[in-house]
Amino acid sequence: MNKLMTVCVVLLVGLSALYTGCSSRTNYDNGEIKVGVVLSLSGPAATYGQEVLNGLELAIDQLNPGREKKIKLIVLDDKGELTETVNSITQLIEVSRVDCVVGAVASTNTLAGAKVAQESHVPMVVPISTNADITKTGDYISRICFSDPFQGKVLANFAINDLRAKKAVVVTDKANDYSIGLSESFREHFTSLGGEIVGAASYSAGDADFSALVTTVSAFQPEVIFIAGMYSDAGVILKQSRGAWDKIYKLGGDGWDSPSLVELAGPPAFGSYISSHFAPDDPNLKVQEFVRLYKERHGGETPGAMACLGYDAAHVLVEAIDRVEGDFSRDKLNAAIRATKGMEGISGTISLDSQGDAIKDAVILEVNPDGFKFKARVRP
Repeated sequence: MNKLMTVCVVLLVGLSALYTGCSSRTNYDNGEIKVGVVLSLSGPAATYGQEVLNGLELAIDQLNPGREKKIKLIVLDDKGELTETVNSITQLIEVSRVDCVVGAVASTNTLAGAKVAQESHVPMVVPISTNADITKTGDYISRICFSDPFQGKVLANFAINDLRAKKAVVVTDKANDYSIGLSESFREHFTSLGGEIVGAASYSAGDADFSALVTTVSAFQPEVIFIAGMYSDAGVILKQSRGAWDKIYKLGGDGWDSPSLVELAGPPAFGSYISSHFAPDDPNLKVQEFVRLYKERHGGETPGAMACLGYDAAHVLVEAIDRVEGDFSRDKLNAAIRATKGMEGISGTISLDSQGDAIKDAVILEVNPDGFKFKARVRP
């Protein structure tokens, strides 16, 4: 029996060593680089996830030809659910053995998924989640979009300096990290510039009846209403506000940036303003070339900001891959990503700071019957 146990132990140790050796090898050695992608391709944020994927795939299809080591995307749908995000990233790291991860969509989900990537020391590139705490998760998490503190400041400046509004009401999704963080940033900067927050209201994502919220906000008699939420809720809120808020400025963050906003809200959305990452009618030649390529690929459909950020995320990642010297590893790839400086993207020139956050421009868009119209570009 002792001999048998000894043999078993030796076999187990050998198998463990074999597994460890295999797990330490990179896909780069096998002729490809595996990029795990976790996005909401179904659920309430599906338009965001699909646009990011469209941008990623467009960029990779452009970049792969002629490359010795091809980029392979392994895409999972987290359905907009936090547990699915965590499970998907875990699966990509432990089963698919990806070299890095791109995702997710909602900041709450990305925060949870980032913890998994950080603990596994797998670089994670965040294309669209803006909550300030995401990159605080650790040094393997990098973001190529701006963060909520920046866009909150941009919107507060616009409200005070361009709209000449001094009294604001802030409307927040009380269970959404993105909404809470953006509300706090807008509130802080608006008051620092001499504005007054005369009231606040909250809701829960997916609510159907916002009549009480509309009445509450109206009673504060604000000059501007800031709704820090996703298009799926903001669109319904605006629709139900018809007649009550018609002469009040409405502002939103990049969570409003979806073609579905106008479909949901109709005329009550017209004349609103949002901060975002990209405007398809920006006269910049590089932007217009991207719009042309995207339309050719998607039957004339105009790309939104999320498609642009997916495209830029792919370029940041591939540029970093090409800067890795010597033996390829996740650690070296992460260092190359974090060293990104002056990458000319569609959403602006991207440089990552010591926290892994992008230093880049924002744009202000006006909502009109045709969608979003470029109004201004704002420098950091």
